[in-house]
Amino acid sequence: MKDQESGYGMVRREAIKRAALLLGSALASSTIAGSLHAQRAELGKGASWSPTHLSEAQARIVSVASELILPRSDTPGAIDVGVPQFIDLIFGKFMLDDEKQRFEGGLAKLQQARFVSLEESEQLSFLKSPSKTSASFLRQLRELTITGYFTSEEVAKTMLRYDPVPGKYRGCVSVDEVGNVLMSEN
Repeated sequence: MKDQESGYGMVRREAIKRAALLLGSALASSTIAGSLHAQRAELGKGASWSPTHLSEAQARIVSVASELILPRSDTPGAIDVGVPQFIDLIFGKFMLDDEKQRFEGGLAKLQQARFVSLEESEQLSFLKSPSKTSASFLRQLRELTITGYFTSEEVAKTMLRYDPVPGKYRGCVSVDEVGNVLMSEN
């Protein structure tokens, strides 16, 4: 049976392939999200952790840098919620080769400068100065740190007041009425 061309010049077989690709990519995103959630749950808080994709030296740099970006205060810090483990997971399973090279290059510059053994003020200087490390690496490190922090279960439940089963929808509600709540039952 010969493939029939549609009015737009697309062969039926090609249309079916594209539809299957579209459906597959839609399903893949939920699979990746589920995988991330399951692996984050496995990590546990503060458990003895050894990196699976980064080297020990790289993991120490990531830990120190992420804690400098989001330090512990009256709220948990980056290390408290497992940001270094999150970055290790993203690095190993989800970064493209060019992203990995850029990230490893930035970590190598920090390792050459003995970043972990510097005073905190000098460490902050490195993280604020694109001339000492690459701007794209710093941006990537900040993005990963912030993403890992705000997608952690502890931050979502305590700081963002996440409610997995939100209440009814009320469209026009003043902020004064609900306060600092992302989702409300009222």
